[in-house]
Amino acid sequence: MKAVSRNFISLFLSDAVSRVFGFLATVYIARILTVEGFGLIHYGLAFLTYAMLLTNPGVTTIGAREIARDRSNTRIVFEILGLRITLSIVVLVLCGAGLLLIPGDPATKNIMLLYFIALIPFSFLLEFVFQGREEMEYIGVSRVLQSAAYVVFLVVLVHGLENLVFVPVSYLIGYGLATGFLIFSFFRRYHGFRIRFSFRFWRELLIVATPVGLATVFNQAALTLPPIILGIFHAKEVVGVYSASYKIIIMLLIIERVFHYVSFPVLSKQFASAPTKLGGTFSLLARIIMAITVPGAIGGAIIAGRLIALIYGPGYESAVFVLQLLLFYFMVAPLNSIFGYGLVAVDKQRRFLFVITITAFVNTVLIILLGIKFSAPGAAAALVISEIIGLAVMTRELKKTVSFIGVRYGLKSLIAALIMGVAMFVLRMFPLWIVVPVGFVVYSCMVFVLRLFTVKELKNLQRSLVA
Repeated sequence: MKAVSRNFISLFLSDAVSRVFGFLATVYIARILTVEGFGLIHYGLAFLTYAMLLTNPGVTTIGAREIARDRSNTRIVFEILGLRITLSIVVLVLCGAGLLLIPGDPATKNIMLLYFIALIPFSFLLEFVFQGREEMEYIGVSRVLQSAAYVVFLVVLVHGLENLVFVPVSYLIGYGLATGFLIFSFFRRYHGFRIRFSFRFWRELLIVATPVGLATVFNQAALTLPPIILGIFHAKEVVGVYSASYKIIIMLLIIERVFHYVSFPVLSKQFASAPTKLGGTFSLLARIIMAITVPGAIGGAIIAGRLIALIYGPGYESAVFVLQLLLFYFMVAPLNSIFGYGLVAVDKQRRFLFVITITAFVNTVLIILLGIKFSAPGAAAALVISEIIGLAVMTRELKKTVSFIGVRYGLKSLIAALIMGVAMFVLRMFPLWIVVPVGFVVYSCMVFVLRLFTVKELKNLQRSLVA
């Protein structure tokens, strides 16, 4: 098989397995710790996400891009490691000092401190190297190892609220094992591992990477804002309801993660060696993504109530409407991600920052206003609205450099998905193991009838992806 096909399949399968493990961990925590404990855990995770963003100001994205263009460039790997380790130590010290000086609940502080320690193994994570070299199988194994270890240690160590502290401990162990595997694999495959500290190189790297880093910070800060706003202005149970719904979306966003990881190095190489292929690549990627996410959103909205009950059990009924809203975020986000990192692949990271800044600003304002007023559904609606605005602006910016067909082809996917939705709605009282397969069959038939793709187009996609 071609390298792209191998990478896509290996990363999709491994990410699917790791997402399943991660989802099992979420379900286990939700059932063992109740809604309040579940909300506290995700309150701590939200702050860890902010801290991780500060230790990686876009340098791994630029590293993956440069390695994709020149596989012999190992110096950038060791320089990035030195920079990330230095930043992680500084951020960890600042976070620890903040926890000591700022008043608050001791239990919450302990949870947050244990999560912050994960910054150390995170700084050694070498995913960007294997992404740039298009060796996704190593990334896949590390993610499965991380998530599997997390689940195993949760089951062994956490049996109730009294064991709450062992949730971040399990998370830390999983992250450490994944990092260790990638370091071992790198050393074994490339016969060397060093850490370089070069302030001159760091300055040059940060000048290039800062737009990507700021864009990532703004985007992730906005995405992790809902649990914080809801936790401040509402009860922890509200945080648990939102987090329970969002966790389902995170699992579905394996589509975004896989397409981004596989396509980014390919797009970077194409821009350097075969830029005329970029338009066809973006057009077909957009069509394939919409053919997956549009029916996923519509079908998921129909079975959302039964899905929440099946996964989380009683006590999470108010999460149904939140999930239905967030499913439309799932419909838009993968396409936005491909176009956004497409801008970085064609050396337009400043325009990427421009679009993300607009999106994050709108998202933040809406989350504060709607989240305070309408609780978890308001925060979910804010996320959907801002993502749609971001997609419109992102598409416009990318078209200034690359000529491609954007979301117009999504109309056929929407028609096919609506017909599928009617079939699923009619059968909604039947068991899920009947409703879901019937929906899949109906949608597949409509894909054929409406000719969403032809055999020739799929072959063109394969050729366009292989630089």
